[in-house]
Amino acid sequence: MSNGSEIKIGYGWLTFAGLLLLLVGIFNVIHGLVAIDGTSSYLINDVLFSNLSTWGWFFLIWGGLQILASFSIFGGTTWGPVVGIMTAFINAVAQLAWINTNVIWTFVAILIDVMVIYGLAVYGGQKTRTSV
Repeated sequence: MSNGSEIKIGYGWLTFAGLLLLLVGIFNVIHGLVAIDGTSSYLINDVLFSNLSTWGWFFLIWGGLQILASFSIFGGTTWGPVVGIMTAFINAVAQLAWINTNVIWTFVAILIDVMVIYGLAVYGGQKTRTSV
């Protein structure tokens, strides 16, 4: 017998992945601004290729895209999980070029990206179903 309530399978993982994507997007924006500014000794100018300012602009724009993707996941759009997976994957790869500037943050960001990819890949496309 159905009581009419709907349960979204994996809703917790979707929320968790959306929050992590929002968090890593905000961190990328902050790191991008610090790298563009260039006056901080927090980051050293030792990236894989190009220079710190270029990577700063990349992470600033990329972080903004991740923030937008997280809001689309919260909004329940069908394209949100796809964009979230793509931004998390590319962010994880891009963090490797950034590894010499801040090793610990690089590994933490890659771990967060892997959890986002898992949550969105496994539960991102599921539909609601009526509980029995």
